[in-house]
Amino acid sequence: MKWLLIITFIFVIMIIALSVSEQYKDKYNFYVNLKLFLEKFKLNLAFKQEKLDNFLNSIKSKKQFRLFIDEYKRYLETNELDLSKIQILEQDEIAELKEIITSVGRLDQKGELEQTECFLKRIEPKLSKANEDMTKLCPMIIKLSLLFAVGLAILLI
Repeated sequence: MKWLLIITFIFVIMIIALSVSEQYKDKYNFYVNLKLFLEKFKLNLAFKQEKLDNFLNSIKSKKQFRLFIDEYKRYLETNELDLSKIQILEQDEIAELKEIITSVGRLDQKGELEQTECFLKRIEPKLSKANEDMTKLCPMIIKLSLLFAVGLAILLI
Protein backbone atom coordinates (compact mmCIF):
# COMPACT_ATOMS: atom_id res chain seq x y z
CA MET A 1 0.00 0.00 0.00
CA LYS A 2 2.83 2.36 0.87
CA TRP A 3 4.53 1.73 -2.49
CA LEU A 4 1.33 2.39 -4.37
CA LEU A 5 0.94 5.70 -2.55
CA ILE A 6 4.54 6.70 -3.34
CA ILE A 7 4.17 5.79 -7.02
CA THR A 8 0.90 7.75 -7.19
CA PHE A 9 2.60 10.71 -5.52
CA ILE A 10 5.45 10.66 -8.06
CA PHE A 11 2.95 10.33 -10.89
CA VAL A 12 0.92 13.35 -9.69
CA ILE A 13 4.04 15.51 -9.34
CA MET A 14 5.16 14.57 -12.86
CA ILE A 15 1.72 15.38 -14.31
CA ILE A 16 1.86 18.82 -12.68
CA ALA A 17 5.38 19.37 -14.02
CA LEU A 18 4.34 18.37 -17.52
CA SER A 19 1.37 20.73 -17.46
CA VAL A 20 3.57 23.61 -16.29
CA SER A 21 6.15 22.91 -18.98
CA GLU A 22 3.35 22.65 -21.56
CA GLN A 23 2.59 26.34 -20.99
CA TYR A 24 6.04 27.26 -22.28
CA LYS A 25 5.50 25.10 -25.35
CA ASP A 26 2.09 26.68 -25.92
CA LYS A 27 3.56 30.16 -25.71
CA TYR A 28 6.24 29.29 -28.25
CA ASN A 29 3.65 27.75 -30.59
CA PHE A 30 1.46 30.82 -30.17
CA TYR A 31 4.24 33.15 -31.30
CA VAL A 32 5.19 30.86 -34.18
CA ASN A 33 1.57 30.89 -35.34
CA LEU A 34 1.30 34.66 -34.86
CA LYS A 35 4.39 35.18 -36.99
CA LEU A 36 3.02 32.88 -39.70
CA PHE A 37 -0.34 34.65 -39.49
CA LEU A 38 1.26 38.06 -40.01
CA GLU A 39 3.45 36.78 -42.84
CA LYS A 40 0.41 35.29 -44.59
CA PHE A 41 -1.50 38.48 -43.95
CA LYS A 42 1.31 40.49 -45.48
CA LEU A 43 1.24 38.30 -48.59
CA ASN A 44 -2.53 38.62 -48.95
CA LEU A 45 -2.98 42.34 -48.30
CA ALA A 46 -5.23 42.91 -51.28
CA PHE A 47 -8.04 40.53 -50.35
CA LYS A 48 -11.65 41.44 -49.61
CA GLN A 49 -13.60 40.59 -46.48
CA GLU A 50 -14.91 37.30 -47.93
CA LYS A 51 -11.38 36.15 -48.66
CA LEU A 52 -10.28 37.28 -45.21
CA ASP A 53 -12.88 34.99 -43.65
CA ASN A 54 -11.64 32.10 -45.79
CA PHE A 55 -8.07 32.96 -44.81
CA LEU A 56 -8.93 32.98 -41.09
CA ASN A 57 -10.91 29.74 -41.34
CA SER A 58 -8.03 28.03 -43.12
CA ILE A 59 -5.65 28.53 -40.20
CA LYS A 60 -5.26 25.29 -38.29
CA SER A 61 -3.70 25.75 -34.89
CA LYS A 62 -3.75 24.67 -31.30
CA LYS A 63 -6.14 25.95 -28.67
CA GLN A 64 -4.48 29.20 -27.58
CA PHE A 65 -3.93 30.53 -31.10
CA ARG A 66 -7.37 29.31 -32.14
CA LEU A 67 -8.78 31.52 -29.36
CA PHE A 68 -6.85 34.44 -30.86
CA ILE A 69 -8.21 33.76 -34.36
CA ASP A 70 -11.77 33.42 -33.04
CA GLU A 71 -11.41 36.67 -31.11
CA TYR A 72 -9.97 38.40 -34.19
CA LYS A 73 -12.97 37.25 -36.25
CA ARG A 74 -15.31 38.53 -33.53
CA TYR A 75 -13.42 41.84 -33.52
CA LEU A 76 -13.91 42.21 -37.26
CA GLU A 77 -17.66 41.72 -36.84
CA THR A 78 -18.37 43.63 -33.62
CA ASN A 79 -15.31 45.85 -33.09
CA GLU A 80 -15.03 44.45 -29.53
CA LEU A 81 -11.85 42.78 -28.37
CA ASP A 82 -11.29 40.53 -25.33
CA LEU A 83 -8.02 38.62 -25.25
CA SER A 84 -8.28 37.54 -21.62
CA LYS A 85 -9.00 33.94 -22.70
CA ILE A 86 -5.42 33.60 -23.98
CA GLN A 87 -3.94 32.48 -20.68
CA ILE A 88 -0.34 31.96 -21.78
CA LEU A 89 0.31 35.66 -22.41
CA GLU A 90 1.21 38.27 -19.84
CA GLN A 91 -0.57 41.64 -19.64
CA ASP A 92 2.07 43.54 -21.63
CA GLU A 93 1.95 40.88 -24.34
CA ILE A 94 -1.84 41.10 -24.46
CA ALA A 95 -1.63 44.90 -24.77
CA GLU A 96 0.81 44.58 -27.66
CA LEU A 97 -1.38 41.97 -29.33
CA LYS A 98 -4.39 44.29 -28.98
CA GLU A 99 -2.38 47.03 -30.66
CA ILE A 100 -1.54 44.70 -33.54
CA ILE A 101 -5.14 43.57 -33.97
CA THR A 102 -6.63 47.05 -33.85
CA SER A 103 -4.01 48.43 -36.24
CA VAL A 104 -4.16 45.74 -38.92
CA GLY A 105 -6.32 46.68 -41.87
CA ARG A 106 -6.52 50.41 -41.10
CA LEU A 107 -4.03 51.78 -43.67
CA ASP A 108 -3.52 51.74 -47.40
CA GLN A 109 -1.72 48.80 -48.92
CA LYS A 110 1.79 50.31 -48.72
CA GLY A 111 1.30 51.50 -45.15
CA GLU A 112 -0.22 48.17 -44.19
CA LEU A 113 2.78 46.34 -45.61
CA GLU A 114 5.21 48.52 -43.65
CA GLN A 115 3.18 48.20 -40.47
CA THR A 116 2.94 44.42 -40.76
CA GLU A 117 6.70 44.24 -41.30
CA CYS A 118 7.16 46.36 -38.15
CA PHE A 119 4.91 44.00 -36.18
CA LEU A 120 6.92 41.03 -37.44
CA LYS A 121 10.11 42.67 -36.18
CA ARG A 122 8.49 43.28 -32.78
CA ILE A 123 7.37 39.66 -32.52
CA GLU A 124 10.76 38.16 -33.41
CA PRO A 125 12.38 38.84 -29.98
CA LYS A 126 9.32 37.43 -28.22
CA LEU A 127 9.51 34.33 -30.39
CA SER A 128 13.21 33.95 -29.56
CA LYS A 129 12.54 34.38 -25.84
CA ALA A 130 9.68 31.85 -25.94
CA ASN A 131 11.93 29.37 -27.77
CA GLU A 132 14.71 29.91 -25.25
CA ASP A 133 12.30 29.44 -22.33
CA MET A 134 10.86 26.31 -23.92
CA THR A 135 14.24 24.68 -24.59
CA LYS A 136 15.74 25.57 -21.21
CA LEU A 137 12.87 25.59 -18.74
CA CYS A 138 10.75 22.65 -19.91
CA PRO A 139 13.45 19.98 -19.40
CA MET A 140 14.61 21.69 -16.20
CA ILE A 141 11.08 21.70 -14.71
CA ILE A 142 10.61 18.03 -15.51
CA LYS A 143 14.01 17.01 -14.12
CA LEU A 144 13.62 19.05 -10.94
CA SER A 145 10.13 17.70 -10.38
CA LEU A 146 11.36 14.15 -10.82
CA LEU A 147 14.23 14.76 -8.39
CA PHE A 148 11.82 16.35 -5.90
CA ALA A 149 9.35 13.49 -6.20
CA VAL A 150 12.02 10.81 -5.84
CA GLY A 151 13.64 12.67 -2.92
CA LEU A 152 10.34 13.02 -1.16
CA ALA A 153 9.54 9.36 -1.86
CA ILE A 154 12.85 8.34 -0.27
CA LEU A 155 12.03 10.43 2.78
CA LEU A 156 8.63 8.77 3.05
CA ILE A 157 10.09 5.28 2.91
